[in-house]
Amino acid sequence: MANIQQLLNDEIRRLARKEVILIEKEFKAQLVELRKSVSELTKKVKMLEKQAAKSAAAEEAAAEECAEVVDDAAAKTVRVTPERITKWRTQLGLKRAQYAKLLGVSPLSVTHWENGSSTPREKQKINIAKLRDMGKRELKAYCQEKGVVLGKSKQQAE
Repeated sequence: MANIQQLLNDEIRRLARKEVILIEKEFKAQLVELRKSVSELTKKVKMLEKQAAKSAAAEEAAAEECAEVVDDAAAKTVRVTPERITKWRTQLGLKRAQYAKLLGVSPLSVTHWENGSSTPREKQKINIAKLRDMGKRELKAYCQEKGVVLGKSKQQAE
């Protein structure tokens, strides 16, 4: 009886090994395919990253060139004096703090510009010119974007 049991066990082991080998071959084939696809995808990702970096650098360079040309032209044409800053601010109906917030500077800077104790930098000159050239609708939209309230102050409203 031991012989029959031994034969059955051997046959079962042989068949099990055969099935395991077949399943293993399928898994190995899938693994090879997956590795190929992963390597292809990583190559594509690297290529796309390089292209993105090149295009971003090209866009940046183009934007800087355009900005420099515009900045140079705008800075040369804008003549800012203390009297003009005060005049433009009052024409817009803005207080110093509101004007400063729209320009992205401190109210003290605007005060110094208007007193003549300092002059605005080129970037601020360009921003001043943009504010000066805005229409009422544009100014209203820009003020809402920057969080500046136009019109009556809280003290005047009460």
